[in-house]
Amino acid sequence: MTRRRIALVGIVCSALIFGCASRRDDSSLHVKRLRSVDGLERVDFASAGTLELRENHGIGGYDKLLVPDASITFLLESQRLTKPARRIFLEMLRSSFVDAIEVVNLPVVDEPGQCVMEIDLAAIGFDLTTERHADQLVTLTMVMQFRDSESGDLLLRYSTEHLIANPENGATHDTKLREGLDEIVRDLNLAGSLRGAGLADDAIRPGCDGTLAQLGRRAQGGR
Repeated sequence: MTRRRIALVGIVCSALIFGCASRRDDSSLHVKRLRSVDGLERVDFASAGTLELRENHGIGGYDKLLVPDASITFLLESQRLTKPARRIFLEMLRSSFVDAIEVVNLPVVDEPGQCVMEIDLAAIGFDLTTERHADQLVTLTMVMQFRDSESGDLLLRYSTEHLIANPENGATHDTKLREGLDEIVRDLNLAGSLRGAGLADDAIRPGCDGTLAQLGRRAQGGR
């Protein structure tokens, strides 16, 4: 992680405890609803987390990725991040994710297109407490959803649950949050979710080059 991102995490951590609790549940998604009625099927996955795919998803046929701003939703009784802290945290998530995409030499674009797949990144069920005797300081679920950028059809969802334990042995909340958020960012597993999709065997979409399928075949030792 670059020094800039470490600094951003520190700013987020120092602002976390100033959020105030709200009685309203502003969650637009719920973990149980992630595994139900939208046409995806859960598949066996070697890595941690839950992977769900649409049959004949054709992910390997895409060439470029569109990554909108990340989002966050809170549980009912959670303390809230301040608006500046929320913005910094989401910018950090998105920028780290884009970095992971660039490592595998995939172009990131700003507009939908015929050969463009959109990846939505969300932290849902965010539950923050500063109570001294609570077991966890933060729990949340990270969700990546892959869509056709033009039709909006959902192709893949990958979700992982995370927790940050309350500090022990004199450690501060800021220290634990900094370490925990750093680990969550590192766990954004783009490569693993794409491997789990089996994209190497996908056909090329009309008018596209099938860049993702080519990457999958190279990863398997093929051409």
